[in-house]
Amino acid sequence: MTNIRLLYVSKFRAKHYFKSELYKILTEALKFNEENKIYGALYYGNGYFIQCLEGKEDKVKDLFHKKILKDPRHENCEILSIENIDTYLFANWYMKYANIDQNIINFFSNNHNDIFNPYFLNTSTIPPFIKLLSQHADNFSILKSKALITSNPI
Repeated sequence: MTNIRLLYVSKFRAKHYFKSELYKILTEALKFNEENKIYGALYYGNGYFIQCLEGKEDKVKDLFHKKILKDPRHENCEILSIENIDTYLFANWYMKYANIDQNIINFFSNNHNDIFNPYFLNTSTIPPFIKLLSQHADNFSILKSKALITSNPI
């Protein structure tokens, strides 16, 4: 069976979500991905999600088409890249959370004249962005502590 890497982007459907909602999304993803041997990372900023998923082709495509596209929290969901892979970049994480980061802000400023809008990614900037995302620290524990102690919108 073929292993793939799928990169998609979406927007939060509502104007304001709370850290606890983002935490809920990540904990659901962790559970599902571990059961299905899917790896990846989720980055959130400026109301946008960008997620990279890796795993068996049928599992990743089923996740995207049967769960993510039907999730009422997402809108304007669009696949930016899908490729066959031999090795996983995110093998250490069933779902790594990468929060807003100066390196990613700089990447978008340098390549797309925007602070962070993943819809601007293109065939020349997707590979270096995925590499940058793979090198980003996992901030899940930071989000967890903030989600449990505050109800501020993100």
